[in-house]
This record gives sequence, structure tokens and C-alpha cells, in this order.
Amino acid sequence: MQNLTISEIISNIQDCICFEANYNNSFQIKILEYVPYVCAAIHNGHQFRTELESKCNLTEQERYYEEDPFTGDFIKSLPITLIGNDSRYEYDLNKSEDECIYETAWDKEVWNTRLTKQDKEISLQKHRDFYKVVNALISKLEKDFGSVVVYDIHSYNHQRHEKTYTFNLGIENINKPKYNRIISYWKSQLQGIKIRKVNADVSVNHIFYGRGYFLRFISERFSNTLVLATEVKKVFMDELTGQDYPIVIQNIAKGLKNAILTNSQFFINAHAQINIKRKSTLLNSDHQPELLKLDKQLFRLAKNFELLSFVNPINIESEKRRFFKNKYTENPLFRYKPLTINPFDFKSKIYSLKVNTIDDIHIRQVYSDIIDAYAGKADILANLGNEKFMYNSLAYFGEPSPRDIANANFLLYCHELNGFQNMETLDIKEVSELFKSEGTKYGFKYKVNVVPNIASDVLVLNSKQTLLIKKSAQFTEIRLKALLNHEVGVHMVTTMNAQQQPLNFLRLGLPRNTYTQEGLAVVSEMLSGNLTITRLQELGLRVLAVDSLTNGNDFKTTFQFLLETYRPNPDKLFYLVTRVYRGGGLTKDYLYLRGFRKVLQLMANGDNITNLFLGKTTHHYLTILNEFVDRGILNTPKYKCPVFETPEATDPILKYLTDSIR
Repeated sequence: MQNLTISEIISNIQDCICFEANYNNSFQIKILEYVPYVCAAIHNGHQFRTELESKCNLTEQERYYEEDPFTGDFIKSLPITLIGNDSRYEYDLNKSEDECIYETAWDKEVWNTRLTKQDKEISLQKHRDFYKVVNALISKLEKDFGSVVVYDIHSYNHQRHEKTYTFNLGIENINKPKYNRIISYWKSQLQGIKIRKVNADVSVNHIFYGRGYFLRFISERFSNTLVLATEVKKVFMDELTGQDYPIVIQNIAKGLKNAILTNSQFFINAHAQINIKRKSTLLNSDHQPELLKLDKQLFRLAKNFELLSFVNPINIESEKRRFFKNKYTENPLFRYKPLTINPFDFKSKIYSLKVNTIDDIHIRQVYSDIIDAYAGKADILANLGNEKFMYNSLAYFGEPSPRDIANANFLLYCHELNGFQNMETLDIKEVSELFKSEGTKYGFKYKVNVVPNIASDVLVLNSKQTLLIKKSAQFTEIRLKALLNHEVGVHMVTTMNAQQQPLNFLRLGLPRNTYTQEGLAVVSEMLSGNLTITRLQELGLRVLAVDSLTNGNDFKTTFQFLLETYRPNPDKLFYLVTRVYRGGGLTKDYLYLRGFRKVLQLMANGDNITNLFLGKTTHHYLTILNEFVDRGILNTPKYKCPVFETPEATDPILKYLTDSIR
């Protein structure tokens, strides 16, 4: 952040230059995009001049009590912000110049020694300079856009009041006939904010009336600018001790970002000289330098962290032979290649990344979530091959719900598992060549290797842009076509799309992306006309295998139960159970059926799922991904799976089954 003079700040504004600056360390201004709305937190500051400390009667804690800490954090995500650094006890930016230096405040004498004229003049000059900038900024925005809305964010101590609300709006000095619809809309947006899963309540002219100088200064000088003075109840901290509640602060910041964007779009379309179709275009598109630095550091740390490459046993085939020789009575003893990373060192490094340097709350949340997810994966790997592995897998991937198990049982009720035994196969070399040539249809290249020891028939290694084919796998023609869509049309497409992004986080993957990515992949099998009842039943068996694992059953017990109950092909069942028990118990495979159900639901609801193909995405983040694309932070997907645009007709029986999955 630059240190600029008032004339330099005003010159930048007049020349439409984007910048971030401190003025005399008394306030900060940030303009990342010139838009017709401004966010201000003028009481955010706690800074107090050293030479005034000895003259002040109040302790630092007493001053802090009446300030509005964290209100600057609430608005950091927005492109134009004004944030006060100085304590209101030095001078109050919400008072006129004549009143801004208190003698008495909240029934307490502020000074024990009379302030000199020079003491006051230093503070008053900072007050004047702030309002010079406010005047220049609103003048510029009104000239460019016709109308402007300003969000004047404060907080208040609630324990001294009998009846309080999460948000209070002060509208006494607003042109209510002109802006009544906007005021009502802003109130409704605030009511939609959830804080700790509870909807906010909102009052108007209750305790606070909007009589502050900041609102009056702007309203008296600019007839087409609306100032919404908004007080936030200090539910985000202990108002007596000053202890903050970081998660609540994040909740409010996310909620206010969405509320401000939605309300600003409504205001602009009603009053300004532009028309906004998507509210996300009201955010800046340039990458913050700190974001590029963080993204690069995270990618360098995690780019070679491929969980499945570590948890695949290196002796699957020999243990399979031993298991069958012993008539399914002895558990396989899987071995794994040595770890090439130190999980504890990895966690230490990844948690040292400075996520809090990112202003935008949603971008910051995405990176925080990815870091937490990789720390969770590190915990899984740290216990590779022992009983703690499964508990860490449960913490990361979860376990089947009663609904998942009911869906699996419903599919298996069809009793058509004999299709699971279909061994009419294609030559493995032919299969390999078909996988290689499939990439040319999309316009990209990747490696294809035939390998002896993997639990899956086909596996895409995202970090290496490599597709592995199990040497012993059996491919029928319909299964091969399904896998070409599944592995290439989804997994390799999302791998290659992630390579096209200016940021690397989608190459690493959003948390629990298995849920969505495998859901998309199975849907691609269906849309291509290659999903079979047998395949759905296989997914159902995976759910029941994971459920058996989490209920404490060992490999042989799960294998014998599924074999005796559903009579699948023993050879294929071995690999299915291996997928679940590898590493010590990997619970992710139940997510295929759940993800399939979720993607079908999104499509049935008419949701645009295009941006789920940006990289290794999760549908929970779809709204954020859409915002990032609209802002130009991410590029639209270059490669697409064609069956999502031109699907084949679905078999009526299969459609009945998929429609019945709940």
C-alpha cells in the first residue's frame, strides 16, 4: 500500500487511476475499480497519537469499547473502501469539525490536561483532509455514473440497551420519498444474512437515526448520492473484553459482501446511468499481488501431493492370488511405496501461508478451505497402513448416510448383477490406443500408461496429466465408451481446463472435489448412452462396502457379505473392496453415487453447471466460481464434454432408476 499526499490521492481519483493508499497513516483509501458504490468504516481505527496518551483520562480498553473494530474487515472485499485508522477519541470523523474533538464522551471526561491549539490542529487537519478526499471521490463517481450509493458501516454495544437488533438503519436525514424502495430493499438484504445459521433482524431509526456528519456531509453536497448508515450489533466480539470471534466476523463479511452487491445492483439499475445484469461485475477483476503470491506458494507446496498415487498398494495382484487361494479367509496384507513427502513438515509449511493478506472474503475462504483440505489429506497419509488412516479418511471424506445406503439397496434390489460378470473384452493394447486417440477429439494430449498394480481399471493422475490403465482390467465395448467419457470427457477435461487458468488452485482441487467430479463423470456415462444398470449397482456395492468398513468389519468379512448377498463376479469384487480398504480404509467411494445424485439434481433444477468443468471443482463453490468467471479472475472452460450439450436418449428403465434415487 502506497503512502500518498492528499493532492496525489485526489489527482489519482480525478484521473480514474486505481490505487491503494494510506494518508498520513490516518485513513486508508482503496479503489480497485471505479463503480457507483462506496463502502466506509470510519470508526474502524484504534490508533491514538503518542503525545496524547498522557493527556487522556481513558484507558486503551475504554477507548476500544466505543470504537468500531472489525468494521473495516466487513467491507474489505469491495472495490472502493474508506477505512479510518485513528481512534474516534482523537477526532471523530462522524462529527463536524467544530464537534469532532470530544471534551466529554459517554459521560466520561476524555482529557486530564487541556489540549493545546497545536494538539487540536493536527487532528483537525486530518479530519479536513479526509473530507477533501470524500468530496473528490463522490464528485468523480456522480459525474461518471449519475448516482452513487454509500454504505456507512458502524457497530454498536448492545448490552446497555433493552431491545436490540442485529442491524440498525438510520434514515432520518435521507430523502425517503426518493429512496424508499432502496431502503426497503437494503433492509431485506440485511435480513437475509445468516450469522451462526440464524437470520439477522433489522430495525430502522431504533437507537441510531443516521444523524452522523459523514452522511450529512455527502447528502448536503450531492443530491444523487444515497448514504445508508448501518450499525452492526457487536455479536462478533465480546464488547466488554474486546475478544473477537473470527468465524462470526467471516460470516458477517460474507453476508455484507453479498448484500452490498445485490443492493448496489438494484440501486444502480434504478438510479444510475448504467445497467448491471450480473452483480459480480461490480467487483474488481485485477488480481491482488498478494493473491498471486499466495497462489504460487500454495501450488509449489502441493502440486505433487496426489493422494491416490500414495494409497494404491504395490502388491495388489499377489495379494489377490493369496486371498483367492485361501478361499477368502485371510485378509490381504497390502504394502505401499514409501512416502516422498513428510506429512508433518508439509502441514507446517502449508499453514504458514499468509491467507489473511487477501482482501476478498470469498477468495480468502477458498484458499483457507484448500489449505485445510490438504492438511486433512496430510493427516490421512501420515497414518498410511494403520488403523488411524480410516478415522482421518472419515474426517475428510465422511461416510454414507442412511439415504446413501437406501439408494444403494434400491439399485441392488434389481438383481441384475450377473451383468457384473460380463467378461467379453477388448484387447488391452487396443484400449490403450483408443484412450490415447480420445484426447485428439478435445484438442489436448496426455500420457497413457498400462500398469500392473492399481485398484481402479483406469485412473487419471491430475498432477502428471497421465492416464493409467490396469494391465489386468477387462473392457467390454460399452464399458470402454463409458470410461472414455468418464475419464477423458470429465477427469482429463477438468485437468486440462485447470491448466488454462491464471490461478493454480483448481489444479490442486477444491475440498472434497471427489463428490462433484465423480458425479459429473458418472452423469457423462449416462448422457453418452453407456451407463448400465450393472454400473449403477457397482456404485451401490461401493456404498455398502464403505458402510461395512465404517461398521468395523474387516476386508474378508465385507467381501464375503457382498459376495453371498449379491453374487457379483468375485474377481471384480476383490478390486472393488480393495478400493475401499486400501491405505487402512479409504471412504471416498460412497461419494460416486451421492455425487451422481447431486449433479442430476442440479441439472433438473436448471442450474448452469458449466463452471464445474473449470478444474477440480466442488458444487458447493459453484456460486463463487461463477463470480470469479464473471470478474475475469478465472477463464471460462476451454474444453467441454460434448455429451452434456448433446446427450443421447436414456433407456426408460435406467431413467426410472436414476429418477428414483433420492
